[in-house]
Amino acid sequence: MRRIRRAQRRYARANRLFKRRVVAVGTAAAISLAAGTSVAQSIDAAATDKHELAVTEDADRDFLTNREEIALGYRPFRADQNRNGTHDGTELAVRCAHAIAQLPTEDAVTDPGQTYKKEMLVFGLEYCDICGETVNMGEIHIVNPRLGLDVPFPILAVHYMEHGSFSYSGNLHKGRVPIAALLHALELRLPYEASDHQLPLDYVTDTGEPAAPDTNDHDGDLLADSEELAIGLPLFDPDQNENLLADGVEIAQRCAEIIERLPALAPDATDAKGVYKIDFMQRGLEWCDICGESINMGFWRIVNASSGDSIDVPVIAWHFMEHGSFSYLGDVHGAGRAEVARLWEILELPGRCGDPGTLHLPGDVNNDCKVNIVDYAEMAAHWLESTDPAAE
Repeated sequence: MRRIRRAQRRYARANRLFKRRVVAVGTAAAISLAAGTSVAQSIDAAATDKHELAVTEDADRDFLTNREEIALGYRPFRADQNRNGTHDGTELAVRCAHAIAQLPTEDAVTDPGQTYKKEMLVFGLEYCDICGETVNMGEIHIVNPRLGLDVPFPILAVHYMEHGSFSYSGNLHKGRVPIAALLHALELRLPYEASDHQLPLDYVTDTGEPAAPDTNDHDGDLLADSEELAIGLPLFDPDQNENLLADGVEIAQRCAEIIERLPALAPDATDAKGVYKIDFMQRGLEWCDICGESINMGFWRIVNASSGDSIDVPVIAWHFMEHGSFSYLGDVHGAGRAEVARLWEILELPGRCGDPGTLHLPGDVNNDCKVNIVDYAEMAAHWLESTDPAAE
């Protein structure tokens, strides 16, 4: 009997220890989720479209394989880089479907260098394995004459991209869209909605000269190479802070946001400190040549009291910055471009953690400009994950 009682006590003690471990593990998981470190698991909890077919070797389960994310410049362990609640693969697929829908057909092309779609229709229908919808069983080609690219895939794939998946499955075709080739042909990388206000760098002024200081933009982020060199951003990375928004667009919008919030002082202010603006509004309106909105034809003088430097920003330029462009076009000021490097210095950018140009310490895993237990939790969440093909 004594042996039985001792065995019962040992069992009870072991059971208590096991329960404590379970509670500890559960608490650690709760801390990780509360800190936002296990983003992929949080997103997976939300209902997804059944068309979103899972892929192998997808560490963050965002419907892009690890190799695809590396090729695109995405982060293989971050399922929702721009933190808008949508998987990166889903968002990019829908964006591609929208871009394809906007393309002209081959017979509607007006510019020999224009990208177009060529639909190779055949007599027959194909059924979607998920919803049963029928589409033509032929192919669609995305043709970019300027780059010499022709990217074909089944018409069924477009149906799946509309539902957020680059993989497709029908009674005739099963496979995956060549994502890198498609994005190259569409000249698209980041899944944000472009605006007509975002004028290309080679947009010329009335004098026939480009509005930008130079038209070289190796990474296609709407910042000229000379501008990126002047403010210290990388020439070959269009999304330096990895939030899936082009650096030029993001910095322009950030400048507009700061300018709007600056205190407005009188021109003869003598005790001014920090950064402020002086209103030089006029009795007249200027029309935006893109959207037709009417804006005061005056300008603001942005002053940095510490450095003693200042810059004049027309209201029309601020309007275009709101839409993500440093180039502007109005009926009074014509075509021009804000001085990016001077604005960067005068507005003291980057002024917020996460802005392009922010420097992060080596231990700042989640890039929140702090090294603390939250970084440890994110590292622990991926502790046993490996991308080494030789690992067992």
